[in-house]
Amino acid sequence: MRINGNFFNFMNSSLFNRSSMVSKLLGGRNVGSRNITNRNIANRNTVPNFMNGVVYSKGRRAASKLYTREGMLAGAGQRRHPNQRRSLYSGQEILDAIKKYDGYTLGYDGKTAYFQGAEDYYRSNSKYAAGSRPVGEKMYFNPADVNSALGIHNPKQMSVKDNEVRFDSYSYYQFKGNDGRNHRVLSMGSSLRADTFADFDNYTYDKEAVEYADFWNRLSKNSTWGLEQKYSQKEIRNKLEEAGIQNGFFTVTVGNNSQSYFLSQNENVVTLFSKEDYDKRYDALVSGKTFQLDKFQPGQTVTVGGKEYVLNEDKGIDIEYGAEVYLGVK
Repeated sequence: MRINGNFFNFMNSSLFNRSSMVSKLLGGRNVGSRNITNRNIANRNTVPNFMNGVVYSKGRRAASKLYTREGMLAGAGQRRHPNQRRSLYSGQEILDAIKKYDGYTLGYDGKTAYFQGAEDYYRSNSKYAAGSRPVGEKMYFNPADVNSALGIHNPKQMSVKDNEVRFDSYSYYQFKGNDGRNHRVLSMGSSLRADTFADFDNYTYDKEAVEYADFWNRLSKNSTWGLEQKYSQKEIRNKLEEAGIQNGFFTVTVGNNSQSYFLSQNENVVTLFSKEDYDKRYDALVSGKTFQLDKFQPGQTVTVGGKEYVLNEDKGIDIEYGAEVYLGVK
């Protein structure tokens, strides 16, 4: 088949606006004023396939950004040649890098996942700015290798020792749900997550894992108000007792976050109190502030926590620290 040479002359003529034609072929996108001699090159270099990149702060998702399929921020820098090979970092090397930086960014370019560290920064006027900037080069990796380094194939079991619930950082945990099946959560930094590391939208929603992570995260950060809006006092008590928590002081630790509470025997009203609230009530009982009304006199017997105590000269009582102080104060 012969192709008329006049066709090529026409393509090279001034009557053929190549930028305009490429723009029309790409659905009206403005590809700029530079000369583009090949439509395939135009498609490859000017219409990147945008992927979601995720910014984390010590394991906590903070924001999303758009990345091209070559793993670069949209519109930033020169793109990597598609045939250039990458060397992958091991799962342990990525895990060590995660522990090193204040935060990090995860990205995916359609072929390979990458990690880039970030550090917190201050504004020039010395006022703190809640922001971060990238540090170091991108480290490409296989997500399966990092998940293995985190123990996905041998997840830990949450246990209670000395009335403390503890989730170590950078570890997978497994628990049995109400449906009788095993569920999994990931402890990253100072929070539990219901997904896997660098799942990139392949995560299947697990309602029980999400609620499990939310319950212990809130307790580790002293955010009980949300729990009390979601669960009844009886439900909160049942969840704590199922985990092995006994009445009295207990602690919940997730990574670097740790909070202590007092679980009261009072099941009719509020059963869970922060250690700070307990200390205030205890000090009021010992100092006599609780019994300052005229109906209370030194030497009088009062009942606190189901036990009887005698008021001293200051109307205070000699009560052991850690004793029940929320039940039967009269």
